[in-house]
Amino acid sequence: MRKLFPALAILVFVVSLHSCVSPNKLYLFYDKTPGRDTLDTVAQPVVQKIQRNDRLNITVSSTDPALTAYLNPFNVQNSSSSTSQQAAAGYLVNYAGNIEFPLLGTIQVAGLSTSEASKLIKDKLSFYYKDLFVNVNLRGQVYFISGRQGTPIAMTNERLTIFEAIAQSGMQDAYDRKNQLWLVRDSVGQRIYTKLDLNSKSIFQSPYYYLQNNDLIYLQPGKSTPLLAPGSPGRNVASLSAVVVSILLLFRSL
Repeated sequence: MRKLFPALAILVFVVSLHSCVSPNKLYLFYDKTPGRDTLDTVAQPVVQKIQRNDRLNITVSSTDPALTAYLNPFNVQNSSSSTSQQAAAGYLVNYAGNIEFPLLGTIQVAGLSTSEASKLIKDKLSFYYKDLFVNVNLRGQVYFISGRQGTPIAMTNERLTIFEAIAQSGMQDAYDRKNQLWLVRDSVGQRIYTKLDLNSKSIFQSPYYYLQNNDLIYLQPGKSTPLLAPGSPGRNVASLSAVVVSILLLFRSL
């Protein structure tokens, strides 16, 4: 028993050292103070541009149901469609930056915003029909990877922030390396690799604060994550060891 007690005490001491992580590495935007920031700056382009391999939802509305059905081939609701079929629905922007649209044929949309694409299609259709309403939405998603797993996150709007994506992932851990978050982005024929510091207030001025379609986010696990993450074996062992040491101390005092 005398040999077991020092070993357990050392184990608890080592675990406690791992848990001594500086608060500025645990908390998001640790150095931020209450105040106001200017939105939509030049450094943060929040209006996304359509790129190759994007998929678009395009809806044309009119007073003629037959015309509406013809110009909306992907909008027919089919409950028997598989998940993969539903994911493949919509207009795929090909390598040349074009889509094939009913009646109009090939349309160049790469480099346009969704509102600009809506106006372009409406102007072309107005040669044949009047009083049409055209809506274009980007079927975007980003991919979040942590040390344990990965998940795709749908972009329900074109203004998804890095913190919204992390919150939706549900995979972050207190001991993850939030000051070394990797972001990979394909943009205009090039792939950009950058590291972001979520512990710093500078993240709010970063050009990568607003995510774009197909962004890849990788949050590296911290050194203490495998040991101290909730439910991990290391954390369970540490808790059990603390209980055992407390019992031994109680018996020694009797």
